[in-house]
Amino acid sequence: MISSRAMSGARSRRSFRRFFPLLGAVLVLVCAGCSKDDPERRTHREAAALYNQGKYAEALPLLRKAREAGLKDGTLLYQLGYCREVVEGKPDGRRETWNEAGALLAQEVAQRDGSSLEKLYDLSVIHSDRKEWDTMKQYARQAIEQFEKGSNPNALGGEDWFRLGRLHDLLVEPSEAEAAYRRSVSAFTKEKEGSAIYRSLALAKVGEFDMHMLRYRAAAEEFDQALNLFPANNQVRPFTHGLALLAAHRFEDAVARFAADTSDTNTESQYAADLARRSKDVAPLEDKDTDGVPLRSLPENALQARVREAAKAFRAARDKNSYRPGDALAPEVALHQKRFCALLGEYLVRTQAMQDFCLHEGIADLVRR
Repeated sequence: MISSRAMSGARSRRSFRRFFPLLGAVLVLVCAGCSKDDPERRTHREAAALYNQGKYAEALPLLRKAREAGLKDGTLLYQLGYCREVVEGKPDGRRETWNEAGALLAQEVAQRDGSSLEKLYDLSVIHSDRKEWDTMKQYARQAIEQFEKGSNPNALGGEDWFRLGRLHDLLVEPSEAEAAYRRSVSAFTKEKEGSAIYRSLALAKVGEFDMHMLRYRAAAEEFDQALNLFPANNQVRPFTHGLALLAAHRFEDAVARFAADTSDTNTESQYAADLARRSKDVAPLEDKDTDGVPLRSLPENALQARVREAAKAFRAARDKNSYRPGDALAPEVALHQKRFCALLGEYLVRTQAMQDFCLHEGIADLVRR
């Protein structure tokens, strides 16, 4: 006689065998739905990857395609607006798209668990662009409180810290901005993958901070890295980069960067490039004057006086040795040129201007080639 428990087990096994094909069919349908995964969202992910590499011309058609397919996403519209300005060269296109992006992003972050650092950052930038300062501050402060001062700031990556640095910039909080940018650079060094453009922008900012701290070699290397990652990074100004390279005594590299300057500092860059060439001819330069005083310690008026003195001695040595452009440097001429270049280089890096001083003192001919 078969027990009721055995009969029950048999019925259960038969029921499971009948149910299994139905379960399999359901899973197939679910997975089929997952594999479709909204083609417009896949398109947006492809576009975002290109956007984060600074490939705006390639990202633009994909962003438009995702939008035309019906994807409503505030970040997509923010990226689309930025790409429109870069590719089309018209800020009106960006502003038009950012008007839509701002409204949609505001709806998204107002939803429960809808806010993200990226969305709050986008909103802050949009309202800053519109000069709507109170609203900008509201979103920037929300982002900082929620993420930088949140429960797990150590989980933030390089892109996150860069955005927080920009938000502190918008709020005019320089110390906090510098700390965030430096954390961004540090975080990027630990990441196997990350946005090259954001890392480049963070390095450019840290390079500026190091310039102000007179850490010229570090700044020069950070500017180098920024351009290696993203050659189109216009936050690395050729003139500023050239000054860092000049101060770091990387004279050939300085000449190349000054030559790339097409901005309003172009004339200063021409003088600076010639000074770098003259410095290279007598390198290495000293960071102390002939009496052992560090050049950086000299007050500006004392520095100017020493430049005048060095220029006078340099000119006298050239006259004494009948020096003409193109001649090999006599030891006496080289000695005085070395001091002149070191002092004038210090003056240039410190004041970021040289032309007017050289013309006023009548020493431009000692610099220009």
